[in-house]
Amino acid sequence: MLDHVLTRHAEIRMRQRGLRDADLHLLLDCATQVAPDAYLLTRKDATREIARCKRKIQQLERLSGRKVVVDGETVLTFYHSRPKDQRRTLRRGRAAQ
Repeated sequence: MLDHVLTRHAEIRMRQRGLRDADLHLLLDCATQVAPDAYLLTRKDATREIARCKRKIQQLERLSGRKVVVDGETVLTFYHSRPKDQRRTLRRGRAAQ
């Protein structure tokens, strides 16, 4: 998506309506283009994006505690890391930095 330039009028209206730049970017990313110069976030658009976010949350919950070891672009292994291994890995990782 291209970054849009806000007019002074648009900046004032956004502030008055409690909208943030992030809201504008989200709307432009997710909404349906209803005219060459207009976008509308429909219930269907919102439901689709909410479902996509929920799937991502479920995936993150499922992958929590997993460890992947890489060498450059090559994946060497992928496994469930036990709490003791996680503490040791985090401790060593901080010491190496």
